[in-house]
Amino acid sequence: MFDLDECTAFITKKASKQLTDSFNNRLIVLGVTRVQWIALFYLGKYEGLSQKNLGKLMGVKESSVARLIDRLEKNDYVIREKDINDRRITNLKLTKEGKKARENLIPEGQKFSEILTKDITDEQLEIFNYVLKTMVKNVI
Repeated sequence: MFDLDECTAFITKKASKQLTDSFNNRLIVLGVTRVQWIALFYLGKYEGLSQKNLGKLMGVKESSVARLIDRLEKNDYVIREKDINDRRITNLKLTKEGKKARENLIPEGQKFSEILTKDITDEQLEIFNYVLKTMVKNVI
């Protein structure tokens, strides 16, 4: 008989929520949310990223990205620029302040990753990632 407490999808969902909440709590004391941290990560990795592509990378709707960018813009972390080839596209650039914030905040991801993988071998982590990716492939 099906038992929700033993369901891999349910266990994964609960674990994901606990991990994201924990990371968010670590970042809040530094003045940003987990979602803002993710945006800063991608905006620094891909210079001039469009608002639409940022949403795709983050797995969120364009309307949510627009509100997120509003907050980042208000904090002087990012500026919006119309694409010179297509005025319908809005590209995003980190400001000097945004680059500084990103530089200070990105190491938090490394620290958190080290905490998560403590006492887990590289081989175990590789298997874990393979299994998760396979599960996702099985349902899409």
